[in-house]
Amino acid sequence: QLDDAGLVAFVRNGAILPRISGAADNDLPMLPASGAIPFQSPPNLEVSFTLPITGTIVTGMGIRKGVTLICGGGFHGKSTLLQTLQLGVYSKIPGDGREFCVTSANAMKIRAEDGRCVKSVDISPFINNLPFGKDTKCFSTLDASGSTSQATNIVEVSDQKINVLIL
Repeated sequence: QLDDAGLVAFVRNGAILPRISGAADNDLPMLPASGAIPFQSPPNLEVSFTLPITGTIVTGMGIRKGVTLICGGGFHGKSTLLQTLQLGVYSKIPGDGREFCVTSANAMKIRAEDGRCVKSVDISPFINNLPFGKDTKCFSTLDASGSTSQATNIVEVSDQKINVLIL
């Protein structure tokens, strides 16, 4: 239903996104008694879906295709939300806390990769006026910065018509 609604991801209201521990073998949800705050969508991003078998209505935050900026103060859940979106391509077991938090299967996680090699990529939609007059329409380097590597990664996946989540 995501694609039909023009969405790349959905996070259910009431979902428990924080984990007890960051350890891979302990991916259990943090309990509200331990300080976890159930997720609540901003009103302007709220959408509802009717589940096909049960007819249950599920409401939460829909992230539209295109560019979405996730911002906020320290310890407000940005990284936790992004982790949920990154893992939203996988099925959840009951009790995970992130049931009905889903991401399009053709989404791609993008991060900066300091030091990566870049060869002949047009990053000019994102960056221009580099030091020493370096060309951004046909950018090449053996040691990309965070911003030039991230711009390169976006261009590379955009050519493949993949929905992009930038982390």
